Amino acid sequence: MPVTEWYIIKSLTVPSSWIAVILAILITGIVLWRIFGKVTEQWFSDTAILFLLAWKLSVIITDFDMIIDFPLSILYFNGGTTGLFIGLIVALARLLWLLRRQDWPERELVAMLIALVMVQSLYQFIMVLLNETALWQKVITVVLFAGFTTLTWLKASISSVWRIQLTLLFLGVHIFVSLIQPLGMFQTPLFVTGLFVISFVMVYYKTNKHNKLKGGKL
Repeated sequence: MPVTEWYIIKSLTVPSSWIAVILAILITGIVLWRIFGKVTEQWFSDTAILFLLAWKLSVIITDFDMIIDFPLSILYFNGGTTGLFIGLIVALARLLWLLRRQDWPERELVAMLIALVMVQSLYQFIMVLLNETALWQKVITVVLFAGFTTLTWLKASISSVWRIQLTLLFLGVHIFVSLIQPLGMFQTPLFVTGLFVISFVMVYYKTNKHNKLKGGKL
């Protein structure tokens, strides 16, 4: 969904995509806290904060010369799309490390998949509300993401096989939605979903290997 609206917050002019990201994270955090409890909400909050900090501070890497010449510019700029992916990789890497230390608890893996789907889906819903595009594109986006979010809530806890199937199906749904949106396949949200999918495929491989080793020892 393209950014067509910008908003003035005090001295800052921010794109609708920033607002969508923040609201999606906040709403997802509240839902996880209510459904899964404080432990789940804690790792989600820590991951979200790390992502936002890494995204913000990545401007040091992406625009090093500007930061050297104008140090205060770090308060007003972020690392852009490159910084976004730096932040995501850092945050997801820490989350996977944390779950590995906890021996891949199934409840948290279910929560992780639901969180990834919810953040992306809520982002899409909010972008639809805040930006202008054809009505039919908005309707298809909302219906498909809402339907998949519901399916994830219903099936994610059944088994690891269901979770990997949902993960791959989520990528397929997002690719289809991207094809009917103005920006097509080459848009940041789709690449973010791709990174989510890679992360969850890694988790599936690791947990399956871990469970087989445990079974062999028994």
